[in-house]
Amino acid sequence: MDFIKKHPCWAVAVVGIMAVLLNFLSKWFAALGLIVAVWILAALIFAGVVLIIINITAMLLVTKDKPAAGVLFSLPFGGLGAVIGTLFNPSYKYETVVKVIFSVQLWILIWAFVSFMLENMGYYSIIGGFAP
Repeated sequence: MDFIKKHPCWAVAVVGIMAVLLNFLSKWFAALGLIVAVWILAALIFAGVVLIIINITAMLLVTKDKPAAGVLFSLPFGGLGAVIGTLFNPSYKYETVVKVIFSVQLWILIWAFVSFMLENMGYYSIIGGFAP
């Protein structure tokens, strides 16, 4: 427990690596990752401008030292903007929270990407008859 308290981003990284490795062992977990990848791709296509605005807002709120608002805007995939904001404001009260949120978001993207690549490379046939 002390390791998690001292290094929360490392703990998230260990869980993320385990999720990626689980893709190679479980077709169902890889299918779940493929579904997440499709959702993320749809969000980027349909709400890309909104995601950019959320990231810029999170960066500005962290830079102006607004603790609660900065964390709230980092939750809906605004973690990158919030982490960039901590570079301009190193004394931000919730810097660790923002970094953990960004780390979780990053590992979700990595897991979804690996699931997508496993399907495209033919490791699994999750989609079944729909793939050429």
